[in-house]
Amino acid sequence: MVAAAAGFLVTLASLALLWRFLPRRANFRQKSIPTSAGLAFMPIILGAYMAGMLAGWERDALAFLLYTLVAGLVGYVDDMWGGAEARGFRGHFGALVRGRVTTGAIKAGVLGGGAFIFALAAVDGGIFGVIIASVLMAGSVNLANLFDVRPARTLKFLGIPSVLLLLAVPEHVRVAVLPVLGGALALFGLDLRGRLMLGDSGAAVCGAVAGYLVVMSGPGVVWWVALAVILGLTAVAEAFSISALIERSGMLRRLDRWGRID
Repeated sequence: MVAAAAGFLVTLASLALLWRFLPRRANFRQKSIPTSAGLAFMPIILGAYMAGMLAGWERDALAFLLYTLVAGLVGYVDDMWGGAEARGFRGHFGALVRGRVTTGAIKAGVLGGGAFIFALAAVDGGIFGVIIASVLMAGSVNLANLFDVRPARTLKFLGIPSVLLLLAVPEHVRVAVLPVLGGALALFGLDLRGRLMLGDSGAAVCGAVAGYLVVMSGPGVVWWVALAVILGLTAVAEAFSISALIERSGMLRRLDRWGRID
């Protein structure tokens, strides 16, 4: 728990230092609030990576931390320079077909390729296992971004399964993720009250944590359940709306609105 406490305190301190420099965006209520709060994760992730290098952590833990750092930074680029005219896979790849490269397409390429490299370091199950692990990691990051349209939705819907999966992974995995989970807890209250938005930078970090825990809990039933959820919700987001799906389910709607004051 020391690692989680360190993540909590370092992330809060980082947020305080960054607060006045964070870009502002209109939230779903059209209120201008700070976004890209995921930048506050970067110091604790970098610190954990350096500590892991010195301590000789398992290669999957180091690959996870490096991927998470890259995911957060690439997410920040999309926060700052991403346009609203292209949304979802169809929007970004449709723009590519028309000869225009969007930041979202660049992000997808970097995170997809990075997920494959992570999987090579984390999985010993042959090329099929590497491909599935890559999809789980990159898909979790994408799903986290899709959730980040309401206060604390990403932290709730990915945080709960992430905490449960801590029971199913090796000790070295818990050591690697606890600083980041502690940081997520530091941002939870402000996100819940609509005081900030994680942005793609923060959502990508949360998605990478969930993806790492899923990958390291398998291979097995968790992989296939997670894969079905990721692909299903991604398809819903492309064709319909995750928010509409949540509103149609009483249980999901109550969880989504729990604690919010908007």
